[in-house]
Amino acid sequence: MRRPLPEPPPMSTHALLACLALAAVVSVFLWQTVWLYPFRLLVTLMHESGHALTAWVVGSHVSSVTISPATGGLTYHSVTGSFWKELLITSGGYLGSSVAGALLLVAAGRMRSGRALLWGLVAWMVGVAVLWVPLLPPDPGATHALYTGSSRSDGLFTLAFIAGMAALLGLAAWKAPVWLRRALVVWIAALSCLLALQDIKALLGFGFQVGVSDAHAMAELTWLPAPFWAAAWLVFSLGAMGLGLRSILRRRPAPGAHPPVGLPLT
Repeated sequence: MRRPLPEPPPMSTHALLACLALAAVVSVFLWQTVWLYPFRLLVTLMHESGHALTAWVVGSHVSSVTISPATGGLTYHSVTGSFWKELLITSGGYLGSSVAGALLLVAAGRMRSGRALLWGLVAWMVGVAVLWVPLLPPDPGATHALYTGSSRSDGLFTLAFIAGMAALLGLAAWKAPVWLRRALVVWIAALSCLLALQDIKALLGFGFQVGVSDAHAMAELTWLPAPFWAAAWLVFSLGAMGLGLRSILRRRPAPGAHPPVGLPLT
């Protein structure tokens, strides 16, 4: 009778930080390339999920969550009539994707095989599809269609993306070797933070001539300028990512854990 293979030890801190650094470099220089396109869509889905989850928590009805082929996204929810609730919902996109990235970083620093985390991402995407993605979402209107690439076909596109990405992540969780599962989790964790930061930097640098961004919605709610909110979200994202990295750097090996692969026993 074959004994089950022992669970591999967590990644070493040096290996984990090296993967994060590589992801940071790639996200800077390959931001608009086809190689990052699926992950940009994934982060957009995280962003819109943040809006939807916040709306649901404060008691608003979420009628639609979609992403577009242009990597834009829209979430429709019922008006709450409360200033503070609308403030939370509008901020929920950037704050939610930043928190998700930070939590993935913390989990990545403790994972052994990465299988459970990949299945968790699959469950999240399937849950979004079942709860909030309609076949025919509301008409986004001319302004949103022009500047975010949104259309009524985005429901089908979102469902197709979720089906394809969930299948790939599920296949990786089931059959991929440990090193590939780990690398995929670290990659998604890093880009969840870094691509969110790219979006926020874009808000600070351009695009304010048309009020279709979350920052513009916050400006209309509060009378504070859109760049102020973009900067506030940027600070929050950096802080969340810093806490995730701090958790990695301060971790301690579990009692009886194997030494990292490649280091000699002493």
